[in-house]
Amino acid sequence: MKISNTASAVRVTLSPTEISDLQFVIEAAERAGHYMPARVLNIMAALTRSADDVRMKQAMKRAEKDRVTRIEQDRRARERQFMLGDRYSVIASRTDYADASSDPDARQWVDLVFHEIMQRPLPDQYELRRDVWRVHVVQLDGGTLGAVVGGDCTQTADPAEITSVAEQLIARFEARA
Repeated sequence: MKISNTASAVRVTLSPTEISDLQFVIEAAERAGHYMPARVLNIMAALTRSADDVRMKQAMKRAEKDRVTRIEQDRRARERQFMLGDRYSVIASRTDYADASSDPDARQWVDLVFHEIMQRPLPDQYELRRDVWRVHVVQLDGGTLGAVVGGDCTQTADPAEITSVAEQLIARFEARA
């Protein structure tokens, strides 16, 4: 509670809890039969409305903070980045993917939601994998990005598969080199 005096009035700043306490005291005095002028009841009604507004603003602020936290946690749950050795960077993201390649031996995984947004048709025969990891591997060259090793999808949503897919991609890349 803050109290400050002005030339013609006293300014009081109350928290919602202090307003509730004041309301409790006034209601107890009223129940005990003490006289309450109508002005006191009007003041309490206005204070209660103001306290409700403050509580609503606080709840909205908390909800926004929680929403941002949930978005960040969801992003962290759907993305992974790590190094394999000191030469390869692995990036994986989890969502639904479709193989958009018309060649059955070549794989061209696309994010299904993004592909639908772009309104591009998939080939007649395509493979669809739901809730899997799309793994990208890049070879580092002196701390900067070098050659793109490749990318593929895991079979399931198990994050343990990311490393094995990355190792397979690296083995294929090194066999070509």
